[in-house]
Amino acid sequence: MDAALERILQVGIRRAGLEDIARRAGINRITIHRRFAGKDNLVEAVLERETQRMLTEVSAIATTATTVEDRIEETMLHVLLQTRIHRLVTQLLRVAPEEALGFYTVQGERLVAIGIDYIVGMLTHAQSAGLVDRYDPRPVAELVARLAHSLMLTPGVGGVDFTDPDEARAFVRSTIVPLMKHGIAAPSSAGTAGRSAPASEGIAQL
Repeated sequence: MDAALERILQVGIRRAGLEDIARRAGINRITIHRRFAGKDNLVEAVLERETQRMLTEVSAIATTATTVEDRIEETMLHVLLQTRIHRLVTQLLRVAPEEALGFYTVQGERLVAIGIDYIVGMLTHAQSAGLVDRYDPRPVAELVARLAHSLMLTPGVGGVDFTDPDEARAFVRSTIVPLMKHGIAAPSSAGTAGRSAPASEGIAQL
């Protein structure tokens, strides 16, 4: 996978042949076929590994923040940044721009699914610890994961310029932090409409 990644970054996906990748890895093509169904399967594995690496970085960043609000803010800013500047995005756009849009559109479903599962796990853990309200985390996770994927392709389109660190931080602080703390508000009885279920008394801070 290391050899595949480096070759993709050099010439793009279409021109990164299995023979060349095998030679760079010091193995033969048959060995690759024993482990992967084909080139597409190998590329998917490379992409998934890079995504998992980014999420590992996110988990490490979370331990440096002191409050749940800060944890959400810093981790989400890192995710939004990395989905724009990761070398698999920027380099592929440089060496094979005609491939990049199609590739990340086709592979987007898998990327979003990985992001959703990670965020669901993070929110479920936070709920168990009493750090955020109790709500169904999957719709929130899907919104955030889809936002990150969208920003990978169109970072400067719309009312917020996510290439501007101050604008990106303000957006995350004012929208994503309360969304992940309280969930999506649902209609309820008079006097409580538009509010989520109440959190445990006093959200714990780390």
